[in-house]
Amino acid sequence: MEIDEVRTLIEAGIPGCEVRVEGEGCNFSVVVIGEAFEGLSPVKRQQRVLATVSEPLSTGALHAISMKVYTPAEWSRQAGSA
Repeated sequence: MEIDEVRTLIEAGIPGCEVRVEGEGCNFSVVVIGEAFEGLSPVKRQQRVLATVSEPLSTGALHAISMKVYTPAEWSRQAGSA
């Protein structure tokens, strides 16, 4: 898979989010920022992102994905502390 393919799948599955993707081949790392994660536990947030890439995960086109998921407010605090 390509970075753009991973980004497109996540953006389509969670409209209005910002997606940053790194990696190549079938291993990627993503940062997803969106209002959609407000009030959700970390596990529920990751499940929501994983649901967007379930098809390529099941076929092996995507082997591994690591993720960090933030609300916009959390991202602002994270970026401010860097």
